[in-house]
Amino acid sequence: MRLLGNPVALMHVLAVLLLSMLAAFSAYTLRAVPVALLSAVAASAIVEMLIRKYYLRHRFRIPFSGIITGLIIGSVAPVNAPVTLAIVASAAAIASKFLIRYKGTNIFNPASLGLLMALPLFGMGSEWWAAGGYNLHGIAISLAPILIMLAYEARRMPAALSFVAASLLLAAAAAGLQALSLYGVSALAFSVNYYFAFVMLIEPKTSPHGTYAQLAYGSALAMLYTALAYSRFTYPFLAALLLGNIAYAIYRYLSRRGAAVAAENAVAAQVGAA
Repeated sequence: MRLLGNPVALMHVLAVLLLSMLAAFSAYTLRAVPVALLSAVAASAIVEMLIRKYYLRHRFRIPFSGIITGLIIGSVAPVNAPVTLAIVASAAAIASKFLIRYKGTNIFNPASLGLLMALPLFGMGSEWWAAGGYNLHGIAISLAPILIMLAYEARRMPAALSFVAASLLLAAAAAGLQALSLYGVSALAFSVNYYFAFVMLIEPKTSPHGTYAQLAYGSALAMLYTALAYSRFTYPFLAALLLGNIAYAIYRYLSRRGAAVAAENAVAAQVGAA
């Protein structure tokens, strides 16, 4: 599809609409004005446009990627976070996307890196307020699972669902017999961070493509998150994702290196046969 004469990915439009809807509904429920989120969106969009224009010398286009990054940062940071925190996190996130790269793509999930740099600097924790739950007749529910549409559009369903499944199994193992009750099942389902699974984990440029690689990636991140959470690390989701990004970057490097060596050996064998 095209917008203002520029090609636009359906996933980007869908992400902006769903993330904005979720944030708006959560802000209304909390009776809060998400100034930090609005600041993060504005800062991310502006920084991306400036980098594209003055660093990459590209023509103007709507900075959907930057807007999405700002929405994620503003939704994960506390709803009442300082505007300066939102700006620092957004600037760091967008800069990392263009400056920390391997083979033409960014290595780290921008929002996670920006948040992990800014939150400790301001002495604040992650809140995930836009993925909060609501009480319906005594049962906690979350609207975040609607974001599964993003995982489908990004072709990362195996990664997202393996993370959800592994998280549920690990939580059930920790809960023991309590997980067998109706309340226990509800609590387990609510305990999964669907926002993380269906938005941040499935970022196409920093996660695997193949089905089996995605299954391994999602499951490994669930186990890594659980280990960090039980060790009382302050930002287990963000740290687990960045470690997963590093592991995937190493995997990409080794795969390319292996392919290059195989090609060199094939050429050498052909020369020898001749």
